[in-house]
Amino acid sequence: MCYRDSGIAMSTPCCSVTVTTTHWDKTYPPRYGGEIMPAAAQAIAHGRHHQRTRSRRPAARRALSVRDRINRGEIPGPTLYVAGPFIQHEPYPGTELFRWGVKGAADGKAKVKQLADAGVNIIKLIDQDQMTMEEVKAVVDEAHAHKLPVVAHAHRPEEIRRGLAAGVDCFEHTGLAAAPGYPDDILKALHERTAKMSLGPLFWCPTIEGFLNYESLVDNPEPLDDPALAAGMPTDIADDIKRSIAHPESARLLTRSHRCAARRSRTSSSNLQESGVVMLIGTDSGIPMKFHSSSTWHELDAWVNQLGVDPMDAIRAATYWPAVMMKVDKDYGSISEGKFADIIAVKGDVLRHIDLLQRVDLIIKHGKRVK
Repeated sequence: MCYRDSGIAMSTPCCSVTVTTTHWDKTYPPRYGGEIMPAAAQAIAHGRHHQRTRSRRPAARRALSVRDRINRGEIPGPTLYVAGPFIQHEPYPGTELFRWGVKGAADGKAKVKQLADAGVNIIKLIDQDQMTMEEVKAVVDEAHAHKLPVVAHAHRPEEIRRGLAAGVDCFEHTGLAAAPGYPDDILKALHERTAKMSLGPLFWCPTIEGFLNYESLVDNPEPLDDPALAAGMPTDIADDIKRSIAHPESARLLTRSHRCAARRSRTSSSNLQESGVVMLIGTDSGIPMKFHSSSTWHELDAWVNQLGVDPMDAIRAATYWPAVMMKVDKDYGSISEGKFADIIAVKGDVLRHIDLLQRVDLIIKHGKRVK
């Protein structure tokens, strides 16, 4: 299992560079559930995309359908834990399909109940600093009443403050502000929260590799010449993906906030580790030039080779701890008697060469070999 924050990546066949995100959102919604999501799931299941058999993705009703079809054995794919539309103050124009606005605490509770009744596995908050504290608390309390964990964006300090006050279970990202590190009051609050053992771990999914390596990829775009980026997609969608990355240098126009995030990522990650939060491997597939096909092993590589994280700790952050966060560790997350046999294998020692994870030689899902 790797814990994911894919933003709207499941709602878009790829990130957009010369073709804007709006293009994907307007063009492909009718094809999400029937073509795009199943193709991506099948590619993942057979090892053509990154190495895991379970993921957690923000998704709308079509992703719920794909999850259930996989679970019933109708189509191949990873075990999916899905969230419904983002809960926020107001959806951005054109994003109403996967973002829901909240108008008051009662509306927040009603929206969460609607998602819970639909069968989502997790509730996703974003821009909670633009919501009232009563709305944020209502969303979190209602989710917990339905035994659903809540994950919240952490781009801005006030998002973190409100998330902590409301009792969210996990934060995502390390922020887009230019200043390195977190304000002192947030660091103090994080230490106080993680010291409360009775509340259980506070999880954090930083999703930093896309920022750390962004400029390098723009300067050296050869890895984008990879057929895995459009594996299983219909020809017209595959062609659209190729067009979107035909001129990676143009992405520099979109990366001011990304460069800010890269500058603070190392300091912020160090802050988080020192605070006692449990760090999770996840990706931000969907940002410019960050694709599902390589995002997980790239994140692992960045943790080990750029942040100095012990390889075993990084692997546990992609396997064991996500299972704990999703409360499925009795069945998943480690190779133990009584758990599902969900296993990948590579030739070589990943504790010395973490990049071996880009070439998975064996995939077993629920005891059945799929590669």
